[in-house]
Formats: sequence, structure tokens, C-alpha cells
Amino acid sequence: MSNLDYLKKYKLFIVDYDGTILNSMPMWNTLLSNFLKENNIKTDIDIDKLAVEQTNSESVEFMRKMFFNDLSFDELANKMYEFVRKQYIKQELKPNSNKLLCELRKYGRVVLFSATDLVLLKDSFEINGINKYFDYIYSASNMKTSKTDGIGFLKVLEKESIDIKDTLVVEDVYHAIKGAKLQNIDTLAIYDNQKRWNIIKEISTYNLNLEDL
Repeated sequence: MSNLDYLKKYKLFIVDYDGTILNSMPMWNTLLSNFLKENNIKTDIDIDKLAVEQTNSESVEFMRKMFFNDLSFDELANKMYEFVRKQYIKQELKPNSNKLLCELRKYGRVVLFSATDLVLLKDSFEINGINKYFDYIYSASNMKTSKTDGIGFLKVLEKESIDIKDTLVVEDVYHAIKGAKLQNIDTLAIYDNQKRWNIIKEISTYNLNLEDL
């Protein structure tokens, strides 16, 4: 088992869900292109690549302007939500996710902060039986904020009344880890077969492959 003694330094753990705890990134990585296929729409645009750093709301508006301008924002959001929900509730936890969450809870408060919609998160939590590990769930989409510049993490810190020095962000993607670093927040990078893993390791405070737990 990996040495996780460094966790003792922190009082708050801000944990991502998709790709960090939940093995859902393959689904998200092709979600928009699959949604277009479902609606018999063809495009030469790498739609999935463009959506990587977007919140749910940003993705809906982007898709509406590009392909569904006959629908209102709410109409398209509902249509996409139903498509996403059917796929999302099938996604399983990554190996040893429970072990990591147990370790985090030994040392401090554990909150989830995800770009995924709050309703989807709660459905997935219930199906995977992990409500017990988290003290609170924050959704960047519902908070209308982003991780890319790190401001979203600061908003969570403000709500939790915890200092930056006492906080560890647990993430898998480069843009979120870089955002936390911009705000001088320590990070634990989780391996998820990322193409930029070597770069992610360089900018993160710690790194971990859950299979080593």
C-alpha cells in the first residue's frame, strides 16, 4: 500500500469524482459525439475535444448554438440530461476508490467538487453506495464556477471556512490541477491513463495510482 502519511497535514480534502473516483472518463470523452449520433447529426468538428474544459451549462449552450438552434436552452438541456443519465448511472467506481476515501476521512473533512450536475452526482452516489464518505457535495455547474482558474476551489474553501494551507485537492485532470496550483492549493493527482500524466505529476504536489493502494 502506498505511503499516505502526507494526508495528516490537511483538514479538508476537495475530491473530484469523474476519473478520480468514478471510472467514467471514457463515457464523458465521447459523450457529445455520441449524443449527435443519437440525433443523426454529422460533423467534422472534434466536438468532444472542444468540450473537455466546459461545465455542463457551457456544453449545452455550445451545442445549442452549433447544432440545435431550433431548441431553447432548457429544451436541449433536458434532452441531453436524459441521454447522459442513462449512460452515467452505469458507470462504476475505480478500483480502490473506497480505500482512498477511507484514508481521507481519517484525517479531515471530505467534500466532493465536480463539474457534473448535482442530480447526476446524487444518483451515482446512491447506486455506488458512497454517500457515507462525503460531508458535502459541491457542483461547479450548480455553483456557476469553474476549476480551470482555481476560483471554484476558493469558493469551496470559503464555504468550508478552511485555510488554503490546510486543504488538499484530489483530481485527475491537468486543467483542474493547474487551476488549484494557480491558487497555491496543494494537489494529489490520481492516475487515469492520462496522455499528460508526466506533466500532471510535475505540477502536482503528490500523485497516486489507485491500483497501488
